[in-house]
Amino acid sequence: MPRMSLAYTIFKDIYQAHSIVINSTLALLLGLILFEMGWLTKSDYQPKGKHCYVTGGTQGLGKALAESLVRQGAHVTVIARDVEKGKRVEAELKSIAQPNQIIQFISADLTDPQSSLDTLNRATERFEGKVPDYIYLCAGFSKPKYMVDSSMKEFQAGFDGTYWVSAYTAHAAVKLMVTQRVLGKIVFVSSFLGYTSFAGYTNYSPGKYALRGLADALRSEMLLHDIKIHIFMPCGIAGPGYEAENEFKPAVTLKIEEDDTQISPEQCAAALETGLRKGYYQITDNIVCDFARLRSNGGVPTNNFFADCFYLFISSFGLPIWRMTADATVRKGRKAVQEDYEARGVYDHSSK
Repeated sequence: MPRMSLAYTIFKDIYQAHSIVINSTLALLLGLILFEMGWLTKSDYQPKGKHCYVTGGTQGLGKALAESLVRQGAHVTVIARDVEKGKRVEAELKSIAQPNQIIQFISADLTDPQSSLDTLNRATERFEGKVPDYIYLCAGFSKPKYMVDSSMKEFQAGFDGTYWVSAYTAHAAVKLMVTQRVLGKIVFVSSFLGYTSFAGYTNYSPGKYALRGLADALRSEMLLHDIKIHIFMPCGIAGPGYEAENEFKPAVTLKIEEDDTQISPEQCAAALETGLRKGYYQITDNIVCDFARLRSNGGVPTNNFFADCFYLFISSFGLPIWRMTADATVRKGRKAVQEDYEARGVYDHSSK
């Protein structure tokens, strides 16, 4: 028996030693795999001293972000169309900046490719031609309508104001970053409606989905050059933009969103920067966005592994339930919409 006990003890010790080695090896291999995929890389986000280029920086998320960046010691270039508003924001930013910080505003139409390129080049003039280190693509607008009620011009403008307004600048920035060997960051701003959509957003969601496709592909491409790509997928943001879109929003759309809670631009900007500091690729500001993210992320790097596993489990039945309630709301609005179309002469009765 003593010999058996001794043999058992030796076998047990060997088994435990092998288990430790095997588990350690597996953990190391998993860590290396995740590191190679960019899932465990440490973020190098540090705005201080960087040139930060913020489109749509005169209101909402863009303005809140610009203010945060200035307070962190960044040089900030704000891009927007409205000259009067832009000059006012430029003065506000200069009032909280240190004397050595460069703060500038440039008025531009970023839905035009040449204007987008010229504006970026102009922004580099005070930096000896060097491309901005961080590009934040916050410009855009939303005018929700049913597709039947949208003209072709409005339909095109919807894509211009959600996709091209960011894609043209990203194209120009990527070329400069690669040619100048600048290891910068490009941050797209999409939306919860770039994950899933519903009635009223036919001229808005397509561009936001397209931005996610562009960011996914560009993230992969820029691994060749060590340029970091991120995309922010916020829910509703309180402010002038949200108030303006509500003027156009159909009743059914308002009904679906009636229980939504909008967050302030400052809270939204803080969520974005928190994600950047953690090195997240797809950044959200709401747990509902995380549910949608994990149901449609296309296998891109996740955020918090354990939280994401839990969110994926919840979203597997939670998101379909939300979709069913949204569809039910649309069906309830059918009669009112049909009566409105009948009264406006939308229907062609001669085809019957």
